[in-house]
Parts: sequence; C-alpha cells; structure tokens
Amino acid sequence: MGQRGEIFTSKRFAEDGSLTYFFNVKENRYGDLFLNLVESKKKENQFKRFSLIVYMEDLSKFLELFEEAVTKMKASIQPYQSELKTGSGKRKYSFVVKSSKSGEMYLTVAESRVNNEEGYENVSIRVFSRNLQTFLDGFDQAVDVLKSRIK
Repeated sequence: MGQRGEIFTSKRFAEDGSLTYFFNVKENRYGDLFLNLVESKKKENQFKRFSLIVYMEDLSKFLELFEEAVTKMKASIQPYQSELKTGSGKRKYSFVVKSSKSGEMYLTVAESRVNNEEGYENVSIRVFSRNLQTFLDGFDQAVDVLKSRIK
C-alpha cells in the first residue's frame, strides 16, 4: 500500500497542464475502501484543489447517477440534475449538466458533507465536454481498480 493508504493513483492533464484530475483508490485505517476524485486548477502561481470522496457503500448508486449525467451531457440534454443522499443525510452528491456562456456543455459533480462547525462543506468538480474523455479514462481506471478490490 502506498502513502496515506493509497492503493492506486492516476492523474490526467487537461487545458495545456493548467488543469489536472487525480483519481485515487484509498483505504482508511479501518480497512474501508473509497474513491477520491481531485481537480487541481492552476491559478497564477498556485494550484486550487477540490477533492470529493465516494465510499464503497455509495459507489453503485453514485456510478449509476454519474453515468446517467454523462449520457445526458453527451446527448446535449440540459439542464439536467440528479441527487444522491447517503449516510443518514450526512452526505449528498449532485450531478448537474449545463451549458456555459460560450455554449460548451459541462458536468458538475458536487459533494456536500456535514461539517461539525459550519453545517455543510460543499466541494465540486467541473468537467467540460472538451475534457470529458480525459476525465472518463482516469475515472474508469480507478473504478475498475476499486471494484477488483471488493472482497
């Protein structure tokens, strides 16, 4: 096992290197597996990172709604939105397909999770149609690794 419980990691570059997607399969200290999706955007001289976590117990439904959103995006059906609530309402995923001001389709995958101090913490990753295949290549690879680890 790698650093910080990493079982698998892959990165995909987009936007001439100013945007990087990371796809990680990790194991926590209790042996629970999860998928970690990270978007890293270069802003001036620094990177902004956005990280979502999908736990094994949510993976099947997450994949179903994700694939549905990707299908809608590829078919240029928008606006589209779906939502998945998990963990007794402590975590929520949303999938939104829209068109940008320039007319390009994009998919936003968002995670809202309970934060004890501030209510909910919201994190999202945006995938434009020009980067969709790059994202899907890394995503599918990580999901395959995760599924192969299911006992």
